[in-house]
Amino acid sequence: MPMLAMCMPILPGKLDKWKAMMEQVNATPDFANSREAAGVHERSFLQQTPAGDFLIITMEGNDPAASWAQIVSTMPPEFAEFAAEVHGLDVSAPPPPLPELFFDSRAQLGED
Repeated sequence: MPMLAMCMPILPGKLDKWKAMMEQVNATPDFANSREAAGVHERSFLQQTPAGDFLIITMEGNDPAASWAQIVSTMPPEFAEFAAEVHGLDVSAPPPPLPELFFDSRAQLGED
């Protein structure tokens, strides 16, 4: 199944706000339902590094790039404000280029 992985910064001083939002996300099925409606299975990871904290998102589905576009275009205003404050993501601006896959160990071995 096609997969998309993305990394977004968690801006300095915003980790506690991000964690609080993740508690809300995990406490209600609404967020998960929105991903199902977009046709994607999302997983979110926190990566803490010496260079800062990062959100890593994976999305699996028939067309994860289209699902991501749908998620961004239908994002509730309060979540869009959160994304701007915590990640610096402006959902009203043109999106940055999606990640490009450079290595797939199974593809190199002839597996799917």
